[in-house]
Amino acid sequence: MGKSGTKEDNQLQALTQKLKDNYHIFEKLFIFFILAQPFLDLLSYFSIPVSNPIRLLVIPIGALYMLSYPDRRWSRNTFIYMLVLAVYFAINFGVNMIWKDPVSAAGELTFILKTFFFITALLVYVMIFRHIGENREWKVIVPKYLFINTSVVSVVMLVAELTGTGKRSYDYLEKQGHSGWFFSGNEISAILGMGFCGAIIYYLFIKKGLLAQIICTALIAVMIWAMLTIGTKVAFGAALLVLGMAFLLLLIQAIIKRNNFIQAGVVLVLLAVTVFVSPEMPIGNNLGLSVDMANEKAAQQQEQAEAPPLPEEEGGEVPPPGSVRQWSSWQLMALNGREEFFGTVLYYFERAPVIQKVFGMGIGGNYTGDEPRIIEMDILDWFFGFGYFGTLILVLPLLFVIGSILVFIFKQRFRTVSATALFSGVGACIGLGAAFIAGHILSSPASGFYLALFLGFLYGLVKQKPKKFFQ
Repeated sequence: MGKSGTKEDNQLQALTQKLKDNYHIFEKLFIFFILAQPFLDLLSYFSIPVSNPIRLLVIPIGALYMLSYPDRRWSRNTFIYMLVLAVYFAINFGVNMIWKDPVSAAGELTFILKTFFFITALLVYVMIFRHIGENREWKVIVPKYLFINTSVVSVVMLVAELTGTGKRSYDYLEKQGHSGWFFSGNEISAILGMGFCGAIIYYLFIKKGLLAQIICTALIAVMIWAMLTIGTKVAFGAALLVLGMAFLLLLIQAIIKRNNFIQAGVVLVLLAVTVFVSPEMPIGNNLGLSVDMANEKAAQQQEQAEAPPLPEEEGGEVPPPGSVRQWSSWQLMALNGREEFFGTVLYYFERAPVIQKVFGMGIGGNYTGDEPRIIEMDILDWFFGFGYFGTLILVLPLLFVIGSILVFIFKQRFRTVSATALFSGVGACIGLGAAFIAGHILSSPASGFYLALFLGFLYGLVKQKPKKFFQ
């Protein structure tokens, strides 16, 4: 018996050592995985259901990478966190299978696994860029891959536009815009918004030949067109913010170093054209509608509040519970058409048993219809879906990574902030902002992947020794 136990221990040690000897294979695999993203999304559109299963492989492979990680403290702590998170998700699933009626086991598991994917990807990319450190190659490869991905998405949208086969971004007929051959307009909007930051890094701050620079300029123009064509605020805001920042940085560089005047001029032209054509693009139409609709809803609410209630027999269709609430026009703008869903899920949460408030109500809360309906604002969906305890566990890695980044920056008195780090930070902020206001990030593998990548990339950049800003 003792010999058998010793043999098993030796086999386990040999397996662990083999993992540690091959950790670099996992790192190369995860770096290459960046390039696969737009093609996985295209396969989903053409009803080839492989994207989610392939992405969910990140969870077990990421766990193996954590076990093989050279830094034992990081390896131990991240793996323990993953085990705690897995136990919590099992409790969340069990609680909702007992307390929810109706309940969909497949829906609950999908929501859990998609969230688990984001957390795993975040930890994996932070660990990768922390480890490969001073290797300069990754600082070129990541922006290059992001440029390629964003180009693929934008060119596909252009082909869809030319062939009239693009999927509408909104169900409302009044709103315009399409997402090409991709399912979710909000997801592609966030992907383009974040990806454009990486594309700008490659376009402006990584040396290329003249022909390559001309081709890149044309592709940047297509990206901007795509971001205006989707018709969503996230992509439009990202385009203006990134182009504006790029022009200011290039202008400062041109004044100080007496070069890059042409590049600054090109970016200024791109920015000016973007501002000029925006009113005629889908985003111009949709922005005007959003303001009008918010003001109109606020006015209707005021009229309904002042009007006498209808007799019960004259009432029409009963609205979902909790959905009829008073909202100000700015709240309606912030909720962007989600006020009914938010009011309903809040109503469910207020009346949920204590155990569901602690461990979460799962996807859509304690819904009464056939299908769960989420708010599509990720932080709120996390809170109602995973409860007080689950939300605390889930935000810990985010708080740790963001806090560490800020500590590195202030500790080095901003000397570790380069142009690459600055635009990576903007990409991360766009992703986090979209998670708050538009959703489809933290529990969506397609776009959540890019937020995890940008946070990991930024973590690795600011942890380096101070270098020149434009290096």
